[in-house]
Amino acid sequence: MDSLRVVIVMLRQPRLDDPNEMRTDPLWEFGSFGCTGCHRKNLMNPKKLAELDGTRFAFAQNGALGVKLVHVTPPIQTLHHGIFGEAKWDPAAMPLSYASAPTLVNNFGVTDVPALIDVFSNARRATPVAKFASKFRSRRKPLPEHVGRELLNVYHELRSSDASIADSYVDALPYPPPQIDADRKMTYRRLIARGIGT
Repeated sequence: MDSLRVVIVMLRQPRLDDPNEMRTDPLWEFGSFGCTGCHRKNLMNPKKLAELDGTRFAFAQNGALGVKLVHVTPPIQTLHHGIFGEAKWDPAAMPLSYASAPTLVNNFGVTDVPALIDVFSNARRATPVAKFASKFRSRRKPLPEHVGRELLNVYHELRSSDASIADSYVDALPYPPPQIDADRKMTYRRLIARGIGT
């Protein structure tokens, strides 16, 4: 049976004011997340990595259409690379495109996962998207099992139907970053070497 330990991972939007911004992580093609070190102080804290083994990551991408569920991993395994930790999953797969992915919430309060609303509705923020971000930006705790089950059902049903699978990592973003990473394999190797070399 699939693991119902599901942790929502908030992905940030590309920064348009940074000409070097590529939005590298996750490296979908290699079933990898965490190598940039951006989440090392919360979700991917190297001292707590082992707690995540067997968990499924539900990647939430915010944008103009609201927070979308672009990918759910199989149960992950974690690797320690010194200054950062990496979540790995197999098989690796490209995410859904941002436009076709299920909506976790938008600013009208619309969601494809109704059970999720109760998890973040008490956050002290003005809009549904801000409430969601406040609740999940640094959360490591898995969703309640019934919420995780509903989220998985919604994701897998859409993925197996007419949802658009991303051809490039850029398709899972709400808009292109200032710089597109044309050699993701080299980027992945460079990031791993940075950890091994410390």
